[in-house]
Amino acid sequence: MPETGLVLAVDTGIPRARVVAVVADLPGGREQVGSGYLVGGRLVLTAAHCARDKKTGAVPLGLRVIRASDGAAAEVMDLVADVVTTSALDVAVLRLTTVPWEPDLPGPVFARVDRGRSGMLIDCCAIGYPLFQRDPIQRARRTAELHGTIYQTDEAEVGRLLLREPLLTSVAHGEPPSGAGDGDGGSPWGGLSGALVFHAGHALGVVVEHHPRQGSAAVQVVAFDFIREWAETDEAARRVADALGLPPLDRLPWAAAQPVEPLAGLVDVLDPGKGDLPRVRDLDPYRLGTTSSDYGTRDSYGEHDPYVPRTRCDVDIRLRAALEPTRMVLLVGPSKVGKSRTAFEAVRARWTHAYLAAPAPGSLRRLAAHPRLQTSSDPLVVWLDDLDRFLTTAEPLTPAVLTSFSTRPGPTVVVATLRREARDLLRAATGELVRDTRAVLEGATTIELDSTADDPEEQAAAHAAYPDQPFDGSGLAERLGYAPQLLQAYDDSATANPLLHAVIRTAVDWARTSLSRPIPEPDLLEISSEVLWEEHPVLDATNDAITAAIRQARTPLPGSRDAATLITVPLPGRVRGYRAYDYLIAADDGQTGRPRPVPHRSWDDALHRADRDDAFAISVAAYARSNIPVSVRAAERAAEAGHTGAMINLGLLLSDQWEPPDLPSARAWYEKAAQAGDTGAMTNLGILLATQWEPPDLPSARAWWEKAAEAGDTGAMSNLGLLLATRWEPPDLPSARAWYEKAAEAGGHRSDGEAG
Repeated sequence: MPETGLVLAVDTGIPRARVVAVVADLPGGREQVGSGYLVGGRLVLTAAHCARDKKTGAVPLGLRVIRASDGAAAEVMDLVADVVTTSALDVAVLRLTTVPWEPDLPGPVFARVDRGRSGMLIDCCAIGYPLFQRDPIQRARRTAELHGTIYQTDEAEVGRLLLREPLLTSVAHGEPPSGAGDGDGGSPWGGLSGALVFHAGHALGVVVEHHPRQGSAAVQVVAFDFIREWAETDEAARRVADALGLPPLDRLPWAAAQPVEPLAGLVDVLDPGKGDLPRVRDLDPYRLGTTSSDYGTRDSYGEHDPYVPRTRCDVDIRLRAALEPTRMVLLVGPSKVGKSRTAFEAVRARWTHAYLAAPAPGSLRRLAAHPRLQTSSDPLVVWLDDLDRFLTTAEPLTPAVLTSFSTRPGPTVVVATLRREARDLLRAATGELVRDTRAVLEGATTIELDSTADDPEEQAAAHAAYPDQPFDGSGLAERLGYAPQLLQAYDDSATANPLLHAVIRTAVDWARTSLSRPIPEPDLLEISSEVLWEEHPVLDATNDAITAAIRQARTPLPGSRDAATLITVPLPGRVRGYRAYDYLIAADDGQTGRPRPVPHRSWDDALHRADRDDAFAISVAAYARSNIPVSVRAAERAAEAGHTGAMINLGLLLSDQWEPPDLPSARAWYEKAAQAGDTGAMTNLGILLATQWEPPDLPSARAWWEKAAEAGDTGAMSNLGLLLATRWEPPDLPSARAWYEKAAEAGGHRSDGEAG
């Protein structure tokens, strides 16, 4: 946004009483319908081609305007003198002599758009008379209301704006390029020309054309700042600007834009040529989480890595049938059974033309609200490989986030994979802190996937597709990923090479504490050194010796392409980072034997290196693993750094999980989150004060619930109703009824706690 000029922040709707149809009477009894706007009681702004015969350019036999709100009409008396037009810009102002409405209406506030930098004008709106609103039976044309987005730099070269309307795409498919001012033929957007486009209550420009190549619901708009600029050298434009009363260019206020957050920080995979979301048809499973093998990589997908159909329990058939834009589809199975490949092949079969968003952990809420998704009707697949990464982050997947995805204009399919051991950990956790996680898991369409080794037909198909593989009781994905060999190397190192084992185990436990980022080599070196000193003090664990062990851990197995116990990830500053091979993480979580607890020092090491969001994730992971002291300590770290979600979790932990409960501290953290505007904290604070505090502080509970209810929290509405009806002295039944009714109207239900 430029440093000079006024930034606008008004938000008002378009008054329908100022929207008019511009009707040109043509030879042969024909009519041509366009749109217009009363910029004054006797002035109508429209497109120039709406004021003449569009096909011939001739002056019409008659020109009149009809008001949308009541059908009142007025006529242009002199079709030459009373029509001020600039053909070069396709804008006209019509003067009316006699009008059946208030003749001295105030003019709109005209604004300019900063085309010098990127930005978005969200919820731009217009009302007009497009052809798709024509009723052929009653021979009537009705108004249509558009709400769309303008990207600031689009069409900057020609002085126009481009408005995209994401919800009305179906009305304009397959139409040839045409002006939006067509009469009864051509584009279904014909007749919309002349409509005035507003943003936050301020006028930006006039609709003049529709070009389907720019989107089936994209219309071009002549901007007022361009009219004013053109008027400096063009006499016709000057007359239009003067008729409108356009102020000088430097006095036009700036339309306030919302910066567009780059997709590159929100998703892990982008189309390299466009910087946009990629289409499914252009992707391969290896870019989306499938482990590369000697048979297939992202550079050779489809050449030597045939997909083996998952026929047991009709997994492929059921999975593809479930990929509908209704609820999340979750594929659950042990590590290295082919979950990612199976999910990808199903998506590729059903949604090959859709765009795909593979969110970066911690970005879900921002991605769901991103204009690329919310202003587009493109079909979309949201890809959540290893779902647990998205359930324990600072911006976790919640039912509300899923709703944001599912209610965007276009069809949206959410598909996720999850290790069975991780699912079991998340399921086992109880309490308010993991309520959203349970709701997400319970609301998903879950399909279980087992190893090909568990089904003779699948294993036979796997052997036929990969005849040189010695399966030896292992499934196909395990063999292709060298999982048995890598697990054996990890297990053997416990006695044969303690330095190597300490390095691998440190990386495994780093991941198990829910630190989703790779462990940097300096941290791996330091933590491994401490582990070895504690467990093997007699060993000469020098930095050089541990560095050699790290090098061994990241070296691929002999004969393999890249199968290693530690996967190398380049980090900024030419530092290597490492991820433990996920089969080893699953093994320590109990997939192949007895689970190994996360050591206390691993939690300490993670917290020592955690930022605010990391600490929040560690708290949730510790809670899921029933380590309440670590969960509280990590939540305190995040809450003290200002993380509102951690404040709420800390209140829950201290009031419901701590022994004995620390209600004063819980109240203090709830209050801090509530004062930051979090309605969930307000609701929980009310529950604490009404049901756990001794004696109950009902006035304060009521006050917090009222604040949350007024902000739209249905749980608080229900709790208020119950409080006022059953515990307030004397009962306030009228208010109780009112709050119950508001909760019902909002689709609410009884919440946990006070109203449970």
